[in-house]
Amino acid sequence: MNQNNMMPRKLLASTCDECRARKVRCPKSPDPQSCMNCIKRKVPCHFSINKRRIGQTLRSSTTTNPCPSRPTLATSTHESNFCREMQTRGSATENSEQQYQLPQLTSQNSKLYIDHLLQNRKTRGRRQIEGSILKANDNYVGSSGLAFFSEQRIASITERLGHTRLRENIESLAVVIHTRMNRTVDTSDCVVGFNRPTSPVEISDESARLYIEAYFNQVHPIYPFLDRANFESQAFGTGRDQLLKRSTAFCALYHTVLALGCQYQDGGTFNPGKGTAWKLYQVALGLLTDILVPKEALVNTQAIISMAIFAHNSACLQIGNMLTAEAARIVQLLGFNKATCQEENEDACHRTFWVIYILEKTMCFACSKASILSDFDIGCPIPEAPEAIFQGFDWFFTMARFSRLISRAYETLFSISATMNTAETTYANIDRTSDELDRWRLSIPESFRPGEPFQMKHFPDHVSMAVAVRIRYHYESIIIALSRKTLHVEGENASSRRSSSKNALMNAARTVVELTRYIDTEAHAPIWFIGSMPLSALFILFDFVVHNPTHSETKSNLSLLGVVAGYFCRLEYASRGSLPSSLLSEFAAIARQYVDDLETSANTRTEVRDLANIEPLPMKSTVASMKSQHPSSSVNSSFSYTEALAIDPPSAESLSYPINDMSLSMVGGLPEHLDIVDLFDNIMVDYQWPVAWEGGQHQEMA
Repeated sequence: MNQNNMMPRKLLASTCDECRARKVRCPKSPDPQSCMNCIKRKVPCHFSINKRRIGQTLRSSTTTNPCPSRPTLATSTHESNFCREMQTRGSATENSEQQYQLPQLTSQNSKLYIDHLLQNRKTRGRRQIEGSILKANDNYVGSSGLAFFSEQRIASITERLGHTRLRENIESLAVVIHTRMNRTVDTSDCVVGFNRPTSPVEISDESARLYIEAYFNQVHPIYPFLDRANFESQAFGTGRDQLLKRSTAFCALYHTVLALGCQYQDGGTFNPGKGTAWKLYQVALGLLTDILVPKEALVNTQAIISMAIFAHNSACLQIGNMLTAEAARIVQLLGFNKATCQEENEDACHRTFWVIYILEKTMCFACSKASILSDFDIGCPIPEAPEAIFQGFDWFFTMARFSRLISRAYETLFSISATMNTAETTYANIDRTSDELDRWRLSIPESFRPGEPFQMKHFPDHVSMAVAVRIRYHYESIIIALSRKTLHVEGENASSRRSSSKNALMNAARTVVELTRYIDTEAHAPIWFIGSMPLSALFILFDFVVHNPTHSETKSNLSLLGVVAGYFCRLEYASRGSLPSSLLSEFAAIARQYVDDLETSANTRTEVRDLANIEPLPMKSTVASMKSQHPSSSVNSSFSYTEALAIDPPSAESLSYPINDMSLSMVGGLPEHLDIVDLFDNIMVDYQWPVAWEGGQHQEMA
C-alpha cells in the first residue's frame, strides 16, 4: 500500500522527495497522492513523513488562541499587547506583501559543548579547523565548497592519475596565496598598512562629485546604509573642508566613499597599494585607530563598514574580516541591535545595523566562525530601502532573511556543539534548513529567483545583473554546504537521500560555472564573488570527473571544467597578471588527460584482445609493448579501463564522490584563517565514528 495513503496529509511534507531533490516547486494535482511534476514525468511520487515532536505538539495546541483575552500566569499583559499588535500588522500587510513563513523550531534542552568542558575539565578540546600544515582531526571531514586536499588524498589521487601534476599545481597555488596574504614577506614590507599618507591626496571637486555619484549608483543599492541627501549635503557643502578636519570619522567615511566610487571610474586595481582608489582608501586606513578609540557614534560605524566593503575585494582581503567584526562590535555597543538610537537620523541607524548584520553573518558562515551578533538579542526594525529594490525584488530585505537562515544553519549544523548531534537530529536540521531555503527562494520574483533560467533581458543595468548573479551564488553555496553535510552523514550507505545529494552537489557546481559568463571581472568585485565560488565549482567538478571517468555525466563536467578554466584565464587577463588564476586551468587539463588516457588504454586493450584471438601472445610481452608505445600515458598500468568500469559503472545511482573514504583537510602549507580558503569551510563530525559521552567525558567509540 502506498505510504501516502496510510498517513494523514497533515503529517506529510508539503514537497515530494522528487521535487525537493530537483529543487523545483511541487505543484499539487487533483490526485492528492501525486504532484503535477511526477505525473508529467511518469515517476513515483512520495511525500516523506514530518516528524512531530513534543515541542511542536504543545506549540500547535496554543496557536489556536495565541492571544488570550486576558493575561494569565503564562502570558503577561505586555505579551498580550504584543500579540495584538503583531496580529494587526499581519492583517494589514497580508495582501500587500508576499508572506515569508519562518520555520517551526523546537526548543533544545541539550547541552552545548562548553557545558561538557565545564562539567569535567578533563574533557578534550574540539577544534573545527586545524592548522593548515597539520592534518585535520580524524573525527572531522571537510564540507567546504573549496574542497582542499590533505596529503593522504593528494597521494591517493596522484596514484590514480599516475603523475604528480596535481601536487605541483597545488603547491604553486599555495605559493600564490602565501604571497598575496603577505605570509612570505617581512611584516615591515607589507603593502597594507595603517599609516597616513606622507602627502595629501588631492582630487578636483568635479572628480569627487563623479566618484560620489558612482558610489550611490553602483555600491549603495547593494549596501544601503547611508542617507544620501545628508551625506551629499556635507560632501558638497561649503563647510566640507572644516568638517573633514574636525571629524576624523567623517573624513574616513568621505575618503572611503570616494575610493569605492573611484573603482567604477577606472581608478581601481587588483594590486594593493596602487591606483587612485587605493590612495584614497589609504587615507581612511590611516585614521582607523582614531575612529576606534573615541566614543562610538553612527558616523564611526558607517566609516568602518564602508572600509570593510572596500576590503572584501582582492586588493586588501587580509583586513576585510577584521573590519567587519569591528563594525559588528561597535553597533552592539551603540545598542542599534536593540533599536536604541541616540542619533537624529533613526532610519540611518537601522539601515546601518542591518547592512552590518548581512555582511557579518555571511562572512561568519563563509569562514566557519560564530557570529558576534546574537540573533536572540535583536529588536531593530528593518527599514525600507527603495534604492535596493530592483523590478519588485527587495534585495535588502531578502538578504536580511537569508542571513538569518544561514545563522540558524550554522548553529544547528556546523557549530562545535552541532558535532554532538546524532545522525537523526542532523537529518532533521538539514531538512528544516532545506525547507526554509526553498521557502526563501520562492519568495523571490521569478526573474531573480535561483533555480530559474537566467535571462539577461530582465537585467538592463550592471547593478541588477550583479544582484541576480549574487543571489544565485548565495543560494548555490548553501546547497553545496547542505549536500556535503548529507554525504558525510550518509557515508557510503546507498540511499535515495545520498543519491539526491550527489546530484544536487554536481548541479550546484554546474550552475556556478554557467553563471561565470555574467561576472564582471573588475577590481571592485568581492573576492568571494569572482574567486571563491568559481573555485569551489572547479574543485567539485574535478572530483566528480576523476572519480567517475566513465560516467555518462563526465563529458558534460569536462566541458564545464573547460568553461571555468577559461573564466580564470579571463580573470588573470583582467587583473593584468596580478591574480595568476590561469594556473587553475591545469585542473581541467589534468582531468581531461586522465579520461582520454583511460579511453585510449581501453581501445588498445580491445585491439590486443582481438589480436590474441587470432594469434595468442604472452600477456607480459603485450603489456610491455603497450608501455613502449605510450610512454607518456598518465594512467598507471595497474589500473585498467575494465577496473574503472567495475568501479564507476555508467548509471546515475553509481555517481561517486569522495567523502568518507579518506581524511580531508586544507592544502598543506596554506595559511590558516585565509578568506579565499576558509570560505564556506564548515567542518563536521564523521558519522562513521560517532561520539559517546560517559560521565561527562568525551570518548570516541571504536
